Amino acid sequence: MSDIIQVKNPRTNRYVKIDRDKGRIISHKKSPGKYANVPVAKSKRK
Repeated sequence: MSDIIQVKNPRTNRYVKIDRDKGRIISHKKSPGKYANVPVAKSKRK
């Protein structure tokens, strides 16, 4: 199974699903809110 996460796009204010293994965006949400059962990536900024 591939490693799929979601992150929030600050420009559109919507969530995007990313496949970490391939390094590609899979899909983006048209409606507000998070994807169900998909972990949210933690920010690495300090």
